[in-house]
Amino acid sequence: MASKLNFSGHIEGPNGLLYVEREGNPAGPSILFVHGLGGTTNAYQTLVSGLEEFDLVRFDWSGHGRSAVPKSTSIDLYVDDCKAVISHFGLDQIILVGHSLGGLISLHLASKIPHAIAALVLFGPVWPPPVGSQAALASRAAAVRQGGMASVADAVISNAFATGSLRERLGEVALAREMLTRQHPEGYALAIEALKDSAVPQLKAIVAPTKVLSGEEDKVSTVETGKSLASGIGEHAEQILLPGVGHWYMLEASTKCAEIIKSVAM
Repeated sequence: MASKLNFSGHIEGPNGLLYVEREGNPAGPSILFVHGLGGTTNAYQTLVSGLEEFDLVRFDWSGHGRSAVPKSTSIDLYVDDCKAVISHFGLDQIILVGHSLGGLISLHLASKIPHAIAALVLFGPVWPPPVGSQAALASRAAAVRQGGMASVADAVISNAFATGSLRERLGEVALAREMLTRQHPEGYALAIEALKDSAVPQLKAIVAPTKVLSGEEDKVSTVETGKSLASGIGEHAEQILLPGVGHWYMLEASTKCAEIIKSVAM
């Protein structure tokens, strides 16, 4: 059953218009979803039916989906996008859910407004890349600007899903590819450059109970990355391993993801 859509449209953000969807129970605990690189609000669509008792807020951050493409951006500016959504809807005691690059954005947000975050759930959060990996990211940004999204889509998708998911979850793979190929090349390239130049978040400033999900077949955010991150946050952070799952947690293990989100709200 579909949940009730309470808002669908654009709001003013610090970098231009932001597309936002709000649905579910407006009296329930608020969940703010932050998608990853190449994602949109639809990245979390598979979780909606299992979370109808919550106030669900999804948005496309600057340069992605149906939001405006800025002239420049950074992780801090993506954090400002989140703050604009929070301010516009008056959200507080938020369950913050971030995937991939959205996980890194969420870590920065949770460290900057710690007492507004009731819980933090991270699906394969990425980490600022070492110097040796920055050239590869710059090359991918250049390739997208020159050849468009189709020039990188299949390589990105095949690297992001678990082997079994590529074979058995054809609809989910198609959804991920559709989101990716629909992106504005410049918005995607800017996000890659924001990741390339990103800083390490202040993990010790995060006070909310935190779940870090790590897929055992995730090649983008490895199990070791998740372990190190959870350890850096402290005793109130727990790493959860998901066997047979790659980097697209919400599409490969949607039921489990919804269960974990519910668990932090109890």
